[in-house]
Amino acid sequence: MRWALGLAAGLALAAALPAWAARPGGAAIRIAYQRPAQAETRAIYRDLKARRVLEGLRTIVRGVRLPYALTLRLSACGGEPDAWYAPENRTITVCYEYVREVRETAARSASASGAPRHGAIFGPVAQVFLHELGHALYDLLAVPVLGREEDAADQFAALVLLELPPGQARHAIDGIAQLMRSQAAEETPDRETLADDHSLTAQRLYNLLCLAYGADRGTFGYLVDDGTLPRGRAAQCGAEYDLAASALQTLFRRHLHDGRMGRARIRRAFRWMF
Repeated sequence: MRWALGLAAGLALAAALPAWAARPGGAAIRIAYQRPAQAETRAIYRDLKARRVLEGLRTIVRGVRLPYALTLRLSACGGEPDAWYAPENRTITVCYEYVREVRETAARSASASGAPRHGAIFGPVAQVFLHELGHALYDLLAVPVLGREEDAADQFAALVLLELPPGQARHAIDGIAQLMRSQAAEETPDRETLADDHSLTAQRLYNLLCLAYGADRGTFGYLVDDGTLPRGRAAQCGAEYDLAASALQTLFRRHLHDGRMGRARIRRAFRWMF
């Protein structure tokens, strides 16, 4: 079951929608490529702008009826490799420094699955934007979240990326997994880390791989065959995917144009990755 295509039209809900939801097109979706002063991040700025990364992501958001304007921003962040959603000004920011860190990690470590380097770079870039978009949508649409919102944002990102064509989805998931393995190796499970609102990176990795395997065992069967995903967890991944996809379908259906986001829209949105 693919959640984006499985969403019903939802016409019976139209009368119950708030006034802003009925407006064609919804609220504005702004994009901003902020030119960095640092020479070392200027090449990243030029590359992402040339690829029209933010324009692609705006295609995803246009599938949603928003009550307020949302800004998607790439910015220099004073050397910090970070990304966040700020509810006070309704802005998603991803730092050029984060993209630089992803590139450096991809250059240091080869993907065991043989995924091309562009997947190792742009898979994590797409994931971090979608993760923060998940936070933004939960906030702007007042979508209820049971459990930790960080985990819910991870699920949102994974479910969207798994709507890509199988080969592209594999490259993206492999790239994200490569970065997470590198981050997990450097993570110390001390009290501060365990008390954080984010799950441990290794847990986030296995959750991602389980959703991928649950969505498409044909494409992601190698995760079990090579021992990357333990068989004990893999046995329940189909049910985990169905549960997550059904929850997202139920929670977002009335906020989506025609009751669906659409696989074609998602695939258009990520042409810049490939």
